[in-house]
Amino acid sequence: AISHNLNTQDMKDYFKLLQIDTSVLTTDEIRIVNDWYNNNKTEDCSISLRSLHTQEAYHAFSKENKELLSDFCILWEDEESNYAGICIKGIMRGKIVFISHDNQHPIPVFRNIDSFLKAVKSNRITDLYPPQVEYLSATNNPFDYPSINRTSLELEQDSSAADILWNKAATEKDDAMINTILSFIQIATLQQIPKLKQYIFDDTLMGDILGIYKFYGYKEDANVLLQIGKENKHFRKILKELGATPQKILWIEKW
Repeated sequence: AISHNLNTQDMKDYFKLLQIDTSVLTTDEIRIVNDWYNNNKTEDCSISLRSLHTQEAYHAFSKENKELLSDFCILWEDEESNYAGICIKGIMRGKIVFISHDNQHPIPVFRNIDSFLKAVKSNRITDLYPPQVEYLSATNNPFDYPSINRTSLELEQDSSAADILWNKAATEKDDAMINTILSFIQIATLQQIPKLKQYIFDDTLMGDILGIYKFYGYKEDANVLLQIGKENKHFRKILKELGATPQKILWIEKW
């Protein structure tokens, strides 16, 4: 497991030692991080606060992804060099995002730091790898996003945030647009999912869009699904689960 090499006396200087700007965090977030360190010292825990032991690796990662990380305060890591942090800007302020070392899109997964902490303490999550929506169970999901179980207030808040993200994506290009749409996919409500149809043929977004369709049980136009299946053999299994019905000629499927 990752070594916790800061002693209790050093904890008052934890943020300073790791060169973390506390001005971007709320008083409550700072308190929870302090409590986290003092109360989560088990060596077999695969999720921990970033430490001096791994600071060099993180600095290399952040240098290569400076623009990507500019909206987040990265505080946690796991044994596979995946990271989690708090969104510090914009409509997603306070949400917890995961960033994988091999899939560098910041994905919102928890509503706030308190919700994230509860998931770690209960072992509902054991790493910081961003969820692949195609494989999530809608009825037994360890994350806050995506979710079919939200209060009316949460639905209202998330719907508003998703609308802002959707409008923001329309003004962006390339990776910035992809990141914003991926955030939209995670927090959008079922009623907003049909908006994604205009991006469904984007090679980068296709898998995530089909995954969120499956998560919510949303049925896209069958002809659109068949069109995707013609050129994307690796998506045919999920496409059939979504309602695509290719013709069969002598037991051979024709897309």
